[in-house]
Amino acid sequence: MYDFSQARTHMMDSQILTSGVISPAVVDAFQTVPREIFIPEQYQGVAYQDEDIEIAKGRYLMEPMVHAKILEALKPKSTDIVLDIACGSGYSAAILSSIVTTVVALESHKDMIDHAQNMWNAHDMCNIVTIEGDITKGSPENAPYNIIIINGAVSEVPTDILDQLAPDGQLVAIVKGENEVMGHVTLFKRNGELNEYSSHALFSAGCPHLPELAPKPAFKF
Repeated sequence: MYDFSQARTHMMDSQILTSGVISPAVVDAFQTVPREIFIPEQYQGVAYQDEDIEIAKGRYLMEPMVHAKILEALKPKSTDIVLDIACGSGYSAAILSSIVTTVVALESHKDMIDHAQNMWNAHDMCNIVTIEGDITKGSPENAPYNIIIINGAVSEVPTDILDQLAPDGQLVAIVKGENEVMGHVTLFKRNGELNEYSSHALFSAGCPHLPELAPKPAFKF
């Protein structure tokens, strides 16, 4: 039988810890949450490899190193409320569950929400709120959020989603242009109470586009 525990330890040692991730809460979450249960059975053997894994059409689990470095950069606190956009099968929200006070997990695919909810329930993750809805709109009814994470590459971050940040709140997304292999993990921050935002690129990553937030084809005559 495949030893997932050993594979998880190898992921930690060879991908996450060597990439500069040192936050005890983040390290503990990646070490303890079983990534394989959030992946279709036929792909579970590669659950801990350093690559993005397609879990459904248009939904991917980000490469572990990229995912962990995003959380390290955000420095989430135990009092934070987080909006997890395109939560897919639930792994990203599961990782956040032990780190923050509440995770609002937004997904448009009901079958994925149902699977995610079953996995969260099985592991007593009771601070995750599931929202079925349009991922391009965020979840304004539950705003504001201290942190917003978009799980996948986008051509740009909709202003409607940025406006759901609390004062000094942070959003991370992989911003990538059309036909580009690599994008930039970009951190956006709301400047106090103002509807003004600063942003800067953190590092490169190659996660595929979310179909709903991908570049729109240019009109040609």
